[in-house]
Amino acid sequence: GGLRRPSVGDAMASGTGAAKHIPGRAVRAIFSDLDGTLVHFSQWFERHGVRIVTPADETLAAPKAVVADPAGEERICRVLPKSTMGLGYVSERTVELVDALREDGVRFVVITAARKSTLLERLELLPTCDVAVGECGTRIYYDGKLDMDWASRFEAVSGPLETDVPPEDRPQPLWRLCARMREAGLKVDTRSYFGCFRVDTQGSEEQAALVERFRAEMHASIACTMNLAKYDFYPAVCGKGNAVRYLQGKYDLRPEECAALFDDDNDLPMAAECCHRFLPALTSDSIVAAVKANPTWRVAKRCGQGVFAVEELLEFILAGGSETQGDTGDVASGQNGEGSETPVGMVGPPQ
Repeated sequence: GGLRRPSVGDAMASGTGAAKHIPGRAVRAIFSDLDGTLVHFSQWFERHGVRIVTPADETLAAPKAVVADPAGEERICRVLPKSTMGLGYVSERTVELVDALREDGVRFVVITAARKSTLLERLELLPTCDVAVGECGTRIYYDGKLDMDWASRFEAVSGPLETDVPPEDRPQPLWRLCARMREAGLKVDTRSYFGCFRVDTQGSEEQAALVERFRAEMHASIACTMNLAKYDFYPAVCGKGNAVRYLQGKYDLRPEECAALFDDDNDLPMAAECCHRFLPALTSDSIVAAVKANPTWRVAKRCGQGVFAVEELLEFILAGGSETQGDTGDVASGQNGEGSETPVGMVGPPQ
């Protein structure tokens, strides 16, 4: 049947919601990461007891799968094309919840470091969004149309975002840095990248030390964020945090009206621009530490359980919830979010 919008009473009964009715809506915009937040992968959620009960038939044009939580509750999921993490899963319930939030006037923005090709091939399978941001905040789309005003602000550093010139022939500072890093023996990924590039150290301390030497010497017009041994380099005026700030200005949004849905280190600049922070998973020790340093950040009670965790948080926001209301999951173990209170302060973006 259709989606029945959860009430505050429903949220309270499930232990995930606000303690009282909230006049007006606290959140007017949601900025959401993709991988590990909206899109989930079996190698992560299976660690938390969620399993695939009906695998996808990948020969179909729009494959679906069914996943179940440890209690046997099931969800039908859209299946995204394979990436380096394997097949991605987005529940139909997640799609319904985002639709309901947008019907209530909440803007929904997906913001990812993903390359152009990955972002565009995923868009039709994701929940409908008002804005899609890719390539570390350089590429901003509204209904498939690229924001050229934003792109013009850093063209001197990256070159045009729409170009047939191969990366090795691009003369701008970003690509000269890229060439030097490749010549030094680093594994540089430029496929379908136009506003940024990625370096994968594959866990090598020697490679990481080499990257850090380049970071220390690079021009101030270039910035870098690191996540899971992968480094993204992009114009310093971009990045997830700057893209959020630009969109807040465009839509007349105050930070206290904005929520961030995220799970990774490279999302921290985005979270710093929003006053409501929600985490469906904790993907690293540094994210666990950040949550412990911020007692109001809300970790899903079903932390790590993929679609079930993000649905819990979207239902909470739909019911009128904000960061400081209700209780949160436990992060003592950095794992399952079952237990006592989370943790203290405000962690800013990594430098």
